[in-house]
Amino acid sequence: MHRFPPTLGIAIAAFLFHSSAHAACDDYQQELATRVSADQALRARLDFSRMNDPDQKKLMQQMGIVDRANTAWLKALFEQCGFPDKDRHGEKAQDNAWLLVQHADHDVAFQKYTLSLLEKMAAQRGEPVRRSFAYLADRVAVAEKRPQLYGTQLMAPSEQPCNFDFNTMDDREKVEARRAALGLPPLDIYKEMVLENSNCVLPSASESGSRPGRR
Repeated sequence: MHRFPPTLGIAIAAFLFHSSAHAACDDYQQELATRVSADQALRARLDFSRMNDPDQKKLMQQMGIVDRANTAWLKALFEQCGFPDKDRHGEKAQDNAWLLVQHADHDVAFQKYTLSLLEKMAAQRGEPVRRSFAYLADRVAVAEKRPQLYGTQLMAPSEQPCNFDFNTMDDREKVEARRAALGLPPLDIYKEMVLENSNCVLPSASESGSRPGRR
């Protein structure tokens, strides 16, 4: 059997790794789209008005498995390629990467690392941070028991799954100002949107006997 010299074998292995990594960096927007599609298909089945039902609990477990697999994959890609570049991969790829990181609540350190990447990218382009930064920054703040700055995160007690209220926030007036700067709706309107998207009955809808649709 012909054997390569050790140094040549190492060089070939390095070349193959570099080639595969380069291909992954050029192509991973498609994989992002596929994973986000699966992520959203699961979450579309969530019904916060029935969170104590066995099927909803099983769905939450499935989401946890998928989230962990997506996080492991994304961390490896960030290591090779960094956060998706808008010019190279497109803005949609950036949004998809952010969404998967947003759902990596089991790995707050990775979420914080991504925040630093988003800040760095915005600074390099001389642009303000995007809405995605606000959502992720608040997610991390809630995990670390700090007041959120943009008011994007709400919670409800398990015994009243539709009784949403905002996690601890900074001064409300300051939060509203930050939201306005990013083009986010006022807090009261945003809360109504969260209730509707969570399949929870809004007060006005309850009075009229109707049920809002999902967005």
